[in-house]
Amino acid sequence: MPIFGFLFRNKRVQPLKPRLSTRLAMSEPVRLRLSGGLEQSAILQDVSSGGACLRTHTRMRVGDRLGLSMYFGLDQRYELRARVIYALPGSRGFHARYGVRFIAMSDDDCYKLDTFVNERMAQTQFGVRAFASPPNFSNFSRS
Repeated sequence: MPIFGFLFRNKRVQPLKPRLSTRLAMSEPVRLRLSGGLEQSAILQDVSSGGACLRTHTRMRVGDRLGLSMYFGLDQRYELRARVIYALPGSRGFHARYGVRFIAMSDDDCYKLDTFVNERMAQTQFGVRAFASPPNFSNFSRS
């Protein structure tokens, strides 16, 4: 028996599953489209190419499906469908926290969102900014 084996005897220990994709912590406003076409605001707490964590005053249940509109700037607009995978009640303000998994996401949107998250993570961790595309000077006239 291992030295600390007695700690785990007769207990089921679930190994931690690594996340499939990197999550970026943020605090951005987003729009939810619920069943019946009702739109509500929410705060995006974190995002990855596989899902997100939202805070909202709207009550949802595990298994509910919704539309999610996210806009992070130029070329970073997403209209995605998602399913609620966990719900945690809160006490005030945006009192509930929901984990959602993106469903039926195109490969292009998945790649674009994953690239955005990884570039932002690099900026945050290392102070590195991705190079922007080179400017187009052909529109400027020379004197």
